[in-house]
Amino acid sequence: MQSLIGCGSSIFPLKPNLKMYSNYLHATKNNLSNCTSMLPIVRKNGSHKIDEKYLEATLEKELIPKHVAIILDGTRRWLKAQGKPLNYDAFFQSNTLFADLCLKWGVSTATTFMYSFKNLQRGQEANDLLFGQLERYLENNLENFIRKEIKVSMIGERWLLPKSLQDVIKQVENATSTKHTKKLELMLAICYSGTGDILQATRNICEKVKAGLVEPKAIDEAMLDQELWTRGGPHPDLLIRTGGRLRVSDYLMWQLAQTELYFSQVSAPEFGEIEFLQALRSFQQRERTFGK
Repeated sequence: MQSLIGCGSSIFPLKPNLKMYSNYLHATKNNLSNCTSMLPIVRKNGSHKIDEKYLEATLEKELIPKHVAIILDGTRRWLKAQGKPLNYDAFFQSNTLFADLCLKWGVSTATTFMYSFKNLQRGQEANDLLFGQLERYLENNLENFIRKEIKVSMIGERWLLPKSLQDVIKQVENATSTKHTKKLELMLAICYSGTGDILQATRNICEKVKAGLVEPKAIDEAMLDQELWTRGGPHPDLLIRTGGRLRVSDYLMWQLAQTELYFSQVSAPEFGEIEFLQALRSFQQRERTFGK
């Protein structure tokens, strides 16, 4: 994975000592603080704002990533800072905006980390709240998915979800898997673990070897890729993470091998087109050599 922090790039040493780590953090802090200083700023209603039109003008359409994955992180911290009770409506609104921005800018595949396998550790009450709101979100947006020509699918441990949510997800998948839903493929990672994805794919191949359907020497990257929940689909070109955390949190661990990473300081409810365009602009400034 190649790391893109803020609007600049950095390579973290494989075996950093404390001095190198300190220097890295100092450089990262400067990198993030200087990010907006390189972009035109306009004043609006007494506050500063990055010039969205400038960002749009600097993007090259032929270099738009084909697959963008996102971790919309920071909702709970954002709510806590405002003294508000836990509610995921703002999180789901940001997911809707993310899909709309992918449509607007010609991204053909989008994957969003709705709820990780490890998030289940938050307890029954927290899980029930998220699952209940997710179920209503999918029901309320089914017609929008169809109208916008968005094909929706789920990756993750489906069997761990409440039966009613499983049924709604299946309904949305069936309703949006027609020939008319081709503009965007939207994958929802729910109860998902990247390492778990690799493990289940490995087990599937082992079962095929045991049954005499596959020769061990025939196992290669392409075969494993086909056994993942993403079923051999295009790997992300760009991963965006909001909320200021600098990690991938067991998300698409196999698929992110050659992905560019972009970390934003804004929380998920604050994520907007400016942040999306900044990520695209940073992506286009990278030289992708794939080891060549």
